[in-house]
Amino acid sequence: MAFRGPEPWVPASLQYQRLKAEEKELDLEFEVLSVGFNEEGRYALRLTAENPLQAGSGAGVLLQVNDGDPLPTCSAVTDVIEQQDPGQNLALTGNKFVFTLPKGFCKNDWQHDAQLRVEALRLGGASGYPAQRVGEAIFPVFPRPDQPRMNLWAREHEDLYRYCGSLALLRASADPTARHCGGLTYSVAFREHRAPQPPAPNCPPGAGQPGPVSPEEPLNTSQSVESVTSHLSPPNKETIMVTIHGATNLPTCKDGSEPWPYVVVETTSEDVKDQNAKAATSVTTEPTIAPIWGDTVKVELQTEDVGQEDMVLKVMDNKNKEELLSYQIPIKYLSLFHPYHFELVKPTQSGKAEEATAKTQLYVTIIRKGSFFHRDIGSNHTALEVFLRGINEPLVNNPDPMVVIARVVPNYSDFKVNQMKQDPAFVGLPITPLPFPNPSLLHLDVPRVSQNGCPQLSKPGGPPELPSWNQSFLFQGRDGATNFSEDTALVLEFYPSTSMKGSEPWTLSKPLGISVLPLKNRLYRKMLTGKGLNGLHVERLPITDTKLKTINGEAPTVDISFQLLSSEKPENFLTPNNSKVLPILDPKILDEKLGTINASNTLVSSTMDCSTSASQEEEEELLVPKISHEMEVNNYRRAMQKMAEDILSLRKQISILEAENHTLRSQLTKGEVEEEQNDTNKSQNLVSMKQKLLLSELDMKKLWDKVQHLQNELIRKNDREKELLLLHQAQQPQAALLKRYQDKLRKTKLLEETVRHQEKVIEKMERVLEDKLRDRKEPLLTRLQGKPSVAFPVLSAPGLPPGPARENLPVDLYSALLAENSRLRAELDKNRHQSAPIILQQQALPDLLGNASDKFNLLAKLERAQSRILSLESQLEDSARRWGREKQDLATRLQEQEYGLGQPSNSIITDLPVSEPSGQDSRRPSKLDPLTPSSETKLNKPSNSQKT
Repeated sequence: MAFRGPEPWVPASLQYQRLKAEEKELDLEFEVLSVGFNEEGRYALRLTAENPLQAGSGAGVLLQVNDGDPLPTCSAVTDVIEQQDPGQNLALTGNKFVFTLPKGFCKNDWQHDAQLRVEALRLGGASGYPAQRVGEAIFPVFPRPDQPRMNLWAREHEDLYRYCGSLALLRASADPTARHCGGLTYSVAFREHRAPQPPAPNCPPGAGQPGPVSPEEPLNTSQSVESVTSHLSPPNKETIMVTIHGATNLPTCKDGSEPWPYVVVETTSEDVKDQNAKAATSVTTEPTIAPIWGDTVKVELQTEDVGQEDMVLKVMDNKNKEELLSYQIPIKYLSLFHPYHFELVKPTQSGKAEEATAKTQLYVTIIRKGSFFHRDIGSNHTALEVFLRGINEPLVNNPDPMVVIARVVPNYSDFKVNQMKQDPAFVGLPITPLPFPNPSLLHLDVPRVSQNGCPQLSKPGGPPELPSWNQSFLFQGRDGATNFSEDTALVLEFYPSTSMKGSEPWTLSKPLGISVLPLKNRLYRKMLTGKGLNGLHVERLPITDTKLKTINGEAPTVDISFQLLSSEKPENFLTPNNSKVLPILDPKILDEKLGTINASNTLVSSTMDCSTSASQEEEEELLVPKISHEMEVNNYRRAMQKMAEDILSLRKQISILEAENHTLRSQLTKGEVEEEQNDTNKSQNLVSMKQKLLLSELDMKKLWDKVQHLQNELIRKNDREKELLLLHQAQQPQAALLKRYQDKLRKTKLLEETVRHQEKVIEKMERVLEDKLRDRKEPLLTRLQGKPSVAFPVLSAPGLPPGPARENLPVDLYSALLAENSRLRAELDKNRHQSAPIILQQQALPDLLGNASDKFNLLAKLERAQSRILSLESQLEDSARRWGREKQDLATRLQEQEYGLGQPSNSIITDLPVSEPSGQDSRRPSKLDPLTPSSETKLNKPSNSQKT
């Protein structure tokens, strides 16, 4: 919000507070809003707070960038600016610089010139290339030029100046005709240094929101306010008077029920500290979403805290102890003593689809009161106070209480014309809509000249038969209320209070009546000639344009009083008691139409006689020329003052509009930047998705190649399995043959054992025979000496030729040997076809052998059997060696087949020996067992099954 310069109404009592910059620590807040250059490139701005007339002036300067910590430096550089379109302004955000200037930095003499130097730096393309200074601008900090003017009487919470502007960046050259290289727009504020606010202390456990005020609790409402309302706040304080009229479309509670609403008014510091709210309205008598209150509450705060405090209005629910709505209004932008009639609009937070677009309206009147009145330059008066007492006669056709809208219009004729045109600013009570959550500061601005007279609303007056108000209205001198002229008039409009109820409250319908009191120069002179208070009492001011009737059938009249306030801090305001002692204006001098005062108006008093009135009239005629001259001078002075104020007001409005336009442009630029960022994010997401898709395709291709490789590997494994199955099938006959050979080898071993056992038996039999023959040889020889007989043959050892006594063996012995030999041969033939060992039972040999020839034949056959066994053993050994070689060859081929080095599988099949099919288990071994040396030694042993 732009500062409009020093106010011309600063009183003499505040002259001592004039700014002494050299004794204060000051803050310069400079924010770069936008910048543009005439050439493409990459730029940056360097801001330096300096005093070129003083050496080392940067010492002691602190700099805070955005919301960072203050640093001991006097220079800073902005972010890099990319200028792509020459001449286009680029909106910037986050380029706020706060320079804290020490005491003595700013001084109003010829040796000090505080300024802010803004240098444009062009960045080179190559890395490490130094930046080139292409332009600069100088912003004078203190002292300032005339426009915009400084507020030299600013308080601690007020700015010395605050406005938005632009700077031209001149090319860095010694040539005075150097052209611009660009420009920038900025927002600047200069004020006394404010210490950072300490953080709010943590709430103690259990501290919550302040409890709502129940209907039984005492309230700080209009009923609790003193009947004699002071228009000034206490010293060093300010008072905010808030009248809560009503609301519409309140949101329901969280549980869906209608609330029991009431309104709490507090400051932001009280809200942060969770202090119990003392300013609260009453609770409605029933749950509703369209309550009517009409209560007035007040909030007091210290004057130095006004610049940092906001007023918070909360609509609370008394039953569920929850907050329904909240509004926050900055106090420092409210003009003093000006009545604001607001419609606080906020979207309804409703879950229903049909109520998604509904809005809640809260109707309030806010008046910010100071501790003194402001006096305009050239004006002797500060304000006009009007006291409204009530209707004088009882009414017969008024069913409801009445409210009054009072205003002082500078031109009553134009006011009536605008009312005939149904101009909303002149009909009823003009309501200013204030949208939330982003209210516009333009709605808080007050024009210097108000054509509608700053209307003020009274409280409802009752009873309906005889309404009474006893309420005071204050109209400031700077609003034109003290400018008595031929067109100025006090207008009172009477409305029924029921017209402010319903779905659209505060849309006042046609008034019940109007009372007009012209404020002319003669009336002004009469007020000044009185004693005590400069005021008058009008007992019976007519109510015109009305259908109201008294019990006498006449139009009603109203009792009012008014006075001029000349002091900045008046002590006496109008009350029901002191308003009665004012001089009374004779009702006969009032015109029936508009209440114009006749030229022969006189003052009537119950204590004055005719002689006193005549002398007063003569004195008035003598004072007329002098007063007329003074009034004319004052009129010219006020006209010039109004013109100056109008110019300042227009400048202020232009600054506000520029600030709002800048805000809107910033929001638009921010939206465009966000949209560009969204587009950039979308494009980046698209690129990343494409990359992910490409990577997925590559992964899919790799997986597909891997699947194909696994399929080929599976096919190769299947082929290998088939080859192994064929090899296993080819090995099965060999295994069966090998098993047969192993069985034969086992049988051969058994046969060897049997043969050895038989040899032992034969040896034993030979020994037995030898013993028998030896035992019988002697008796036989002795008998043969006596008589001849057949001799028993003497058996010799194996391999010895038979002896000559063979022919002498007995016949029965020889036959026994033959029988034994036949039996042994039969058993040998039988053993050729049996696997189990056959243990020959030793037959009991006859005591006497048949003859010696059978014995020798048996021995010869035994030798032939032994030779046959030896030949079979040699054949078995050769066969075993051949089988071992074949087995090793098959194992080698099998290994070559596994490593892909062997011949095809059909060659293996053809090389295999043909064998008989076997019914044994066809499970193939994974690998043929190699032939061990023990197996070869076993195969070398003869087998009995190979004997033919």
